[in-house]
Amino acid sequence: MSLLLMSVKLHALGEIVRPSNVGLFFLAILLGAFVTAGIEALEEPKIWLAALSGTLVGAAANVINDVMDIEIDRINKPKRPLARGSLTPREARWYWLALSTLGILAAACISTLHLVIAISATAVLYGYSAWFKHIALLGNIVVSAVVSLGLMYAALAIGHLHDVWFPVLFCFFFNLGREILKDLEDTEGDKAGGAKTLPIKIGTVKTLYIISVIYIGVVMLSLLPYLQGVYGKWYLATVIFTTDAIMLYTVVRAWQVRTKENFYKLSSLLKWAMLTGIIAIALGQVP
Repeated sequence: MSLLLMSVKLHALGEIVRPSNVGLFFLAILLGAFVTAGIEALEEPKIWLAALSGTLVGAAANVINDVMDIEIDRINKPKRPLARGSLTPREARWYWLALSTLGILAAACISTLHLVIAISATAVLYGYSAWFKHIALLGNIVVSAVVSLGLMYAALAIGHLHDVWFPVLFCFFFNLGREILKDLEDTEGDKAGGAKTLPIKIGTVKTLYIISVIYIGVVMLSLLPYLQGVYGKWYLATVIFTTDAIMLYTVVRAWQVRTKENFYKLSSLLKWAMLTGIIAIALGQVP
């Protein structure tokens, strides 16, 4: 293999796992431990091992998702590594197996419970890519649940789930809205691939109503920890002026410009909202 081809393959292997997504997932897993046990939790090696394990399983899920959706991506996302031919499906499947195996082995080093969770998550996420993703709303709920429960993964490594429930709920509904928005973006290719996603079943307008209700609900939910005295003023200021502002902008802009390109931009912007949400919840521990 020439150096040029090797460079292309290595770049594709990095790209296919969607680095920004898995980076956010890594931080979210650490956040679960932080809100449960404070900064001291980050001194525990098993917390970092849990973050690594969960991130590897999540990265593997992104790979197998691209394998299953290669024909759809040739329409929706032709620049993805498999769709443009930088990787073959066979190479990607081996990569998925390697990442999944490493994630499961890392989990086995933490506890039997983590091993069971890692194996179960790998199986569920494979099922999501193969079957659930193309069923209206079910696929959105499955992936949002797995992502949000990731916040409990590291917390379980220190033995309890104290104070982790709000971040889990926030993450679930935030990701649910984003997953449905991504379905709006992918409608053209999903139709060609025979998928029965929510926008295909009920149309763009009704789907936008659902996204709007979800994100307005998440904005209201975000205020509860402050009103209940759980999180302080730093949390409130950060979540209102960054995360909530981005979600509300997304709702307004999605109604204004109903194009694939705009839905893609908004979906990408929501990654920043997730990052600022993580920062806000971490700052919630500051009096």
